[in-house]
Amino acid sequence: MSITSPGQFEKVRACGKIVGQALRAMAAPVRAGITTAELSEIGSRVLAEHGARSSPPLVYGFPGDVCISINDEVGHRIPGERVLQRGDLVKLDLTAELDGYHTDSAMSVEVPPRQQAKPVNWRVVPNARSGRRSAQRGRGIARKTSGAPSSAKCGGADFTSSKNSAATA
Repeated sequence: MSITSPGQFEKVRACGKIVGQALRAMAAPVRAGITTAELSEIGSRVLAEHGARSSPPLVYGFPGDVCISINDEVGHRIPGERVLQRGDLVKLDLTAELDGYHTDSAMSVEVPPRQQAKPVNWRVVPNARSGRRSAQRGRGIARKTSGAPSSAKCGGADFTSSKNSAATA
């Protein structure tokens, strides 16, 4: 679509403002426990209040009004019963139509509170080098850690270590 007049520009701008309002309205309640469907309902309601419609269902038959992806998901995800967890990174992607003009915008929001990063045990970092097999890394880490027994899962295998024993699979 090419904009060839100030009137057309104003129509695109009006639609863009509505998309911005909808995105901000969806971002505000982002918290652990809310579903992607609930966020989508908020965005849909804002569009409807302003006479706009979601473009993906109109143009492509997409089954959702908003595309919501979480963390490392790629592509346009359909809102549903997925529950947000603290620390999730949520991408809200909304395309709308108003008076025949379409606008598209997106934003990312982190679900509070952010999880604290675990401190790095610098003694075990050399064991994570390239070319070492998982079992080698696990045994090396187990040898360099001390204190109470701990366990970790790596590739589906359980590794247990303690001050006096080597890792076992």
